[in-house]
Amino acid sequence: MRPALLLAAAAVAAGLSPAAAAQGGGMPSYEPQQRLRTALDTCSKSEVVRNAYCVKKCEAGFRMDLSGAKPRCVGLKPDAKYTPPAPSFKPGPAHRPPPNQPG
Repeated sequence: MRPALLLAAAAVAAGLSPAAAAQGGGMPSYEPQQRLRTALDTCSKSEVVRNAYCVKKCEAGFRMDLSGAKPRCVGLKPDAKYTPPAPSFKPGPAHRPPPNQPG
């Protein structure tokens, strides 16, 4: 068999789309944030609807690939950069027991 045919067969067996197999892992990609929609909830302008989920749109330089089970953002160029969102949690002061209790 030809090497390209073997590569495509291995990609299909691994659950990858033929386009992802052709890329050979050279393009950067990431899974965008998603949240479950409720019955009365709608997706914002920065999200797209995917089944029962609202999925964040991809950053500039990436395109959304909806061919798999989970949506992915795939880079349009090999040097595309993704910066994940920074957590907004700020830790408070350490918990200390009251002075009148042991330990």
